[in-house]
Amino acid sequence: MRPIYLISKTPYEGVIHIPILTIRFLSPDINFSDYEGVVFTSKQGVLSLQNYLPDWNRLKCICVSESTAKNAREAGAIDVEVANGYGDSIPDILGAKKRRGKWLYLRPKVVASDWVESARHRGITIDEAIVYESVCNEEMSNFPVSQEGVLIFTSPSAIRCFLQNHKILPTHDVIVIGETTKNALPAGTLSYLSEVPSIEATVDLARQIAVEG
Repeated sequence: MRPIYLISKTPYEGVIHIPILTIRFLSPDINFSDYEGVVFTSKQGVLSLQNYLPDWNRLKCICVSESTAKNAREAGAIDVEVANGYGDSIPDILGAKKRRGKWLYLRPKVVASDWVESARHRGITIDEAIVYESVCNEEMSNFPVSQEGVLIFTSPSAIRCFLQNHKILPTHDVIVIGETTKNALPAGTLSYLSEVPSIEATVDLARQIAVEG
């Protein structure tokens, strides 16, 4: 089987993990009593709340995916609703009649989706708090990558950091977790898009390709 490289912040069993990104958590002042609910689009957004008192968990939570929702529940969230894995689906949930209060998006410094503006155009009130940022992990600059490898990218930031010290070769097969990540690839790069926007789905697809080719 060809080697499979997961180029992401978090590992997954059975594949080679390249932790191309590291996370720097920030601690802006937040008064959670001002909000009806919070929005999470990543595990890191949930983890950032370790810097705050647990009064946030009384709020409604909208999570971009089931994996993020699992993290939120483990952190203490009680009222959790799950989108379909893409940020573009969050305004539909917020647009429901019962979701017309003031919301807080706990976000990274750089975002890859403009769903917040879409929600605001619908009359939904959302504040944004930058609670973490992704930075390139310089320790991975010389990580050996086989010319025959299958590469999995889970975010535009992962692609950007990988390309600082590596190249995507014609002999590589590339798998991306979603359309936003796909659009961050260098022009002309062929890629496979997993049917479900999850690391598990990308790894399953990579294993099929690794065996076949």
